[in-house]
Amino acid sequence: MRVPGLVLLAWIAGGCGAPAPPDPKRAIVSVTPPDTMVLRVGGYQVWLAEGRNGTDSAGTVCYERSVEIRTDSTRTKVPLLYLTEVPSVLDQDHIRAGLSLHCHRFAEYRIELATGRPFKIVGR
Repeated sequence: MRVPGLVLLAWIAGGCGAPAPPDPKRAIVSVTPPDTMVLRVGGYQVWLAEGRNGTDSAGTVCYERSVEIRTDSTRTKVPLLYLTEVPSVLDQDHIRAGLSLHCHRFAEYRIELATGRPFKIVGR
């Protein structure tokens, strides 16, 4: 079989028809991770729940997750707080969490476990 020169040249220049391998830095999280319990404080459980894809300035993708505070009978979603890191315990009534924006820790918050209310920690 004879292939015309122009078609052969286009085929070679196009990488022989093989697709380029995906860039792992730019891969989008296509499967939502399951809810994950990350802390237990007194009678409260702190869970990372559904979230959103984020991208930093270099194009690296992360998955920023929301926070839920659960007890045996309640689930309280912390409003507008997305994390890329696990929160830490401040005391028996509060946790500390870093708000993530574009895959980077943007601000620190103290979260009241009984209500789920976040309070910005100033001076951080």
